[in-house]
Amino acid sequence: MTVTMNLKADGDKLSGTVSGRMGETEISDGKVDGDNVMFSVVREFNGNKMTQHYSGKLDGDTIHFTIKMEGGMGDMPDRKMDAHRATT
Repeated sequence: MTVTMNLKADGDKLSGTVSGRMGETEISDGKVDGDNVMFSVVREFNGNKMTQHYSGKLDGDTIHFTIKMEGGMGDMPDRKMDAHRATT
């Protein structure tokens, strides 16, 4: 699955969007602390609210994320994902 992230750091604050098969969603609670990046994405599907908590570490042009799920369809194991900077 392809996920597109548009992230913008302003000091220690992080804003942006995450787009995937469920459309584009604004991030919330975005923070930057050195090489560490954290934010949440809240979505609703068929009346079920789910929150994905992203925490990652910047490594060059890649962020290595761990994603924790909350709500939605019950407990799910943490997932790992690498996000790579797009080249133009």
